[in-house]
Amino acid sequence: MNINDFVILPGSKAGTSKRLKTKTVKELQLEKVQLETENREMEKRLQQLQLNMSREKEERRILGAYHWKSGQAGTRTSQARVLAQKIANKKKV
Repeated sequence: MNINDFVILPGSKAGTSKRLKTKTVKELQLEKVQLETENREMEKRLQQLQLNMSREKEERRILGAYHWKSGQAGTRTSQARVLAQKIANKKKV
C-alpha cells in the first residue's frame, strides 16, 4: 500500500481515512477539466451577450426610443384636418 492512496475526509473522526480508488480520482480530474471548459465557453457567451445588449441599447438611445413621442409638445393635426386641408387646396387650384 502506498500512503498517497489515502486521504482524510473532512468531518470524519480524527485518524480515520478512506482509500481512494485510482479510477475515481481520474474521473474527478476529467470532470474538473470538463467543467473548466464549460465555464470558459459560458463566459465567452456571456461577454458576447453583454456586447450585443449594450450595442442594441446604444442604438435605441440614438433612435430616441426611450422617450414617448406622444408626450412631446408640438403641432399635431388629426387625419380629418389633413383631409380637409387637401380638399381646400384642391378647390383653390
